[in-house]
Amino acid sequence: MNAHLDLNLEQLEPYFKFETGHSQTLIGHFVPTPDFVEDFEVRYVTFSDGDQSALKIYRNKNANHKNIVLSVYHGLAGDHRSDYMQRAARVAYDLGWSVVLVDHRGAGLAEGRAKLPYHSGRGDDASDILQFLKLEFPNCIQVANGYSMSGSILLNLLTRRKGTCQPDYAIVVNAPIDLHQASMGLARGMSRLYDIRFYQKLRQDLKKNHQFEIPLNGYTYNVDDIFTSVKSGYKNKEDYYEQCSTYKYIESIQTPTFILTAQDDPFVLFERYQNLKWPSCVHVTYSKFGGHMGYFSKKNLVLNSIDFKKRWMDLYLYQVFRKIEENISY
Repeated sequence: MNAHLDLNLEQLEPYFKFETGHSQTLIGHFVPTPDFVEDFEVRYVTFSDGDQSALKIYRNKNANHKNIVLSVYHGLAGDHRSDYMQRAARVAYDLGWSVVLVDHRGAGLAEGRAKLPYHSGRGDDASDILQFLKLEFPNCIQVANGYSMSGSILLNLLTRRKGTCQPDYAIVVNAPIDLHQASMGLARGMSRLYDIRFYQKLRQDLKKNHQFEIPLNGYTYNVDDIFTSVKSGYKNKEDYYEQCSTYKYIESIQTPTFILTAQDDPFVLFERYQNLKWPSCVHVTYSKFGGHMGYFSKKNLVLNSIDFKKRWMDLYLYQVFRKIEENISY
């Protein structure tokens, strides 16, 4: 492992005495997050098929501004308003970075601007967005930060399977690296609650923006099978999962990358991460607790006079951002 990527990271002390991945996931999601409020502009990236993604761009003009741009990519059924997007933006902006909150094709500010769905394998979309940002912010370091499904998107780019334009650094959080395993995990036990939420949001989107009707009740993998896979050029969900899962290709990553996942994630199962041979340019953090992007601490977390409340993931991001700054000046 590259010594220049090492983090001096305090372990997460979970909020509840008897912790589960579900409690971490739920409390992390439902505890309110302050909105990230700064001046912004909206730009659109048009892909070769005519679909568009939306970029909410916050150009940092503060006295401490740096030539670093963080682009943040949301998970399934999310958009730029998602709580983890807002918090990542605040941490980076306060360090002097410019921030770009990305709405995937057809999502958020790009609603109604896409005929095809975004999905876990769209590394080529991320590549086009990064190419746009390199022109928009010349001579700046590009850092890409993907959550959950977007972690998979970035890994498809980083493993050089989809797209060509690489970021200078990448941060991947709770990424499903085995899509079949993750989709089946969503359908089991208490995780079915998340699956119902995803399914209903996808159902609304398909009806409103694609004039595509699916049954009132179903599973997310049903959407993958009858819509996402077929509309994206795959034979079925199994073909889509096989071609867009990244666990077999991790060793091909050459970009300095920070990976975070939790051993108690209720549906991105930790077993698939174990025994992988990560290249030296990748720093991997396996948190014992955290659920799916929850990472909610028992105690308030303060570092360098910055109060991260109980948001351990925000503290993690801050330390990663500072490590990237150190590497740039190294």
